[in-house]
Amino acid sequence: MKIKILEKCYTGTVGNMYAGDEHDIDDRIAEKLIARGYAEPAKKAGRPKKKLFDRAADAGEIETPEDV
Repeated sequence: MKIKILEKCYTGTVGNMYAGDEHDIDDRIAEKLIARGYAEPAKKAGRPKKKLFDRAADAGEIETPEDV
């Protein structure tokens, strides 16, 4: 389970964990840390990134000095 640490704590599998860190640890240990107030479940990624649209221009749309 992926968790976000709220307070500095220690686990035998990971070691020292500091506030703001995110770790993917065993579910059993994660549930204990959450129950004791040391961690919270990590939030899923925010909104998906916007895809860039095709910015290519046709040759007829571009004006060059030779066209003038």
